[in-house]
Amino acid sequence: MTIHQTKIRPAPTAAEQRYLDLHASVADKLPGARHADVREAREAALDLFVSLGLPHRRVEEWKYTDLRALMPEVHPLAGLTSAVAADVRVEAAIGKALAHLDAYRAVFVDGLFRPDLSSVQDAPGVTFQQLRAALEENSCAALGPQAESGRDAIAALAAAFATDGALLSVAPKTRLEKPIHLIFIASEGAPKLAVTQNTVAIGDGAEVQLVETHAASGESQALAYTRLMAGRDARLSHVHVNVGATQLSSAFVELEAGAHYEPLQMTVDGRLTRAQMLIRFNGPQARCHYAGAMMLRGQAHADFTLVVDHAAEACESRELVKAVLDGRSRGVFQGKVIVRRGARKTDGKQMANALLLSNDAEFDSKPELEIFADDVACGHGSTAGQIDEDLMFYLRARGLPEPEARALLIAAFVGEALDKIGNEALRAALQEKVDAWLGGK
Repeated sequence: MTIHQTKIRPAPTAAEQRYLDLHASVADKLPGARHADVREAREAALDLFVSLGLPHRRVEEWKYTDLRALMPEVHPLAGLTSAVAADVRVEAAIGKALAHLDAYRAVFVDGLFRPDLSSVQDAPGVTFQQLRAALEENSCAALGPQAESGRDAIAALAAAFATDGALLSVAPKTRLEKPIHLIFIASEGAPKLAVTQNTVAIGDGAEVQLVETHAASGESQALAYTRLMAGRDARLSHVHVNVGATQLSSAFVELEAGAHYEPLQMTVDGRLTRAQMLIRFNGPQARCHYAGAMMLRGQAHADFTLVVDHAAEACESRELVKAVLDGRSRGVFQGKVIVRRGARKTDGKQMANALLLSNDAEFDSKPELEIFADDVACGHGSTAGQIDEDLMFYLRARGLPEPEARALLIAAFVGEALDKIGNEALRAALQEKVDAWLGGK
């Protein structure tokens, strides 16, 4: 007698059903679909997503960003074939300065790697592989979702639908003179959904600058999950930029003993941005200095959600977020610092500042501390307000016209976050975004 096993999922809502229907229509076309192990990994990820549900306001971590309301539809999945997309001008998509940043580039267009636009293969001490190629070779381990993503709906969706991504490994003690620049573009044309997943492993003692730039045109949507691992005494600078896109991203970062991690998340007029990070200290004497910058107008919505998990003693974390909001835009910063038992001598501080340029703009800040250890120094703060009239008067009294004085004060406000970037060319490229925003472009 043959016993047939039937997989039973929880009853999905209409919002989740759209993703189930999409997966059913593309399952046979996804990379690695001919391998049973890869298909099972994707099915497991989809089951996880259904069990979690599409995030909505009744989920505490998503109370300010209700995807059921903000993403009422799911577009067709891009990147199902290896055919090269139409000509794409990287400069037009992400801006001149970022496009011409002196870096080892890996460009992904509509969810597919474009070797003709990339140079990451030339980076010394760096091993690069496409996720697509790994899946076609039946490497389901590259897909996940990993154990840390057990409550991460974005990670689950990425594992279920990812068509490509970067698998990067940096050899120990490698010191790259130029950044590695991962560029993700959803091209013009019919609205589409581009899904990528990346894994970056930094060897012990290595020093790397990593830049992620995401851009989508029109109504297109982008979804990305990135896993970062920094070895002992490694140094990693990580800049994540969203340029005018509907973009959901999630990152899981593990820091070993003595590692230094300096992330910056930035969004400029992103239609919908949800950029979340879970950063875990696995070894003592590690450090993380996080900065965030959002510049929004119109109906733009940006949500930076950060969890810093101090699971080892004598580690240091700093979080600074700067938000400039105009029109009816909404900015959100959720920052949680967890200090585990035994994580003595933890030093953790966070601050969020918002500059409201309109009476209709909104900024929601939710700082949290969960402390289960003694001998720690932790604190948090948040402010929101308008441009200081005394400073405006000071600049006007010295001959500056009101628009220039206003722009100068806004640029200085955001500049506190950007000043933490050590690479001058990269800092100038991000300042170009600030200047364009201030100029109304």
